[in-house]
Amino acid sequence: MTAWTEVLKANPIPELLESGDIGLINRIQRDLLDGDVEYMDEPVIDDPNYKNYIRRQKPDGSWRETGRKKNEPNWTFITTLRTLYCLLDLGANGDEEIFDKGARYIIGTQTPDGDFRGAYGEDIPSPKYTGMTAEVFFRGGKKYHEYAYLALDWLHNIRRNDGGWAIPILRSKSRKDPSSHVVTGMALRGFVANPKKKYAKESKKVGEILASRIFQPDKYPDRRGPEYWGKLSYPFWFTDALSVLDVLGRHGFDLSTGKMQRAFDWILKQQDEKGYWHSDFRRNKMEPDPWLTYAALRTIKFLVE
Repeated sequence: MTAWTEVLKANPIPELLESGDIGLINRIQRDLLDGDVEYMDEPVIDDPNYKNYIRRQKPDGSWRETGRKKNEPNWTFITTLRTLYCLLDLGANGDEEIFDKGARYIIGTQTPDGDFRGAYGEDIPSPKYTGMTAEVFFRGGKKYHEYAYLALDWLHNIRRNDGGWAIPILRSKSRKDPSSHVVTGMALRGFVANPKKKYAKESKKVGEILASRIFQPDKYPDRRGPEYWGKLSYPFWFTDALSVLDVLGRHGFDLSTGKMQRAFDWILKQQDEKGYWHSDFRRNKMEPDPWLTYAALRTIKFLVE
């Protein structure tokens, strides 16, 4: 291992490589190991999770949340978007039918203005889900970029005066009101992922604001408490200490920006004795989360090197 692993409390990579999770192993070989290490560029179709996604995909391209009947369209959107994130991590993109069908389902929910409504219902535009969807579409391939840029245009047009975002209608309608870091941290992901760096100047300003708010209470009731910065999940779904380091690091900020160093130090302290991280959203929080651990290691390596 190289120098970046020296900051870790313990190094879980050797054990992760023995896990038998071939999709995860492939990503570790690609992103965490230095030197001439072989990995698959194509989708890891033999991965059990990949096979399960194929099996569970509905004819319309969506994935459904088991047992969710109330507000089913909202949950279907959420489950489908999360699945597309996971498929990207397993190497899939728009060249594969499974991904393209899922992406086409999501495209069908985009409004003429360019936004995606997500979990908040069909009457409430969501900057958070719009930014996240734009990220998925940029990563998925050029065939989806027109929809992603339409989403960025919408996000740019509804920014608050401070540069960030809040949920319009549900929380605050006036642009004079402050932005929400909970919303801004996920909306920003679409701008960071776009290859043309459209609105780069504006999104840089947003990144500086976000970095200054790390570990602060949000301006609005949703996930307001500072403790929510410590509730980690992967795929990144909320603005937490790890997801914000990931998005700000990929936006070109280093640990000297705002409170990024504080978040970095906190993340390192969350390793267990074997070097794993634990997700607050797993059924058994005591069990280590291998994919969250991979994401944390990837972010640490990027910021250290």
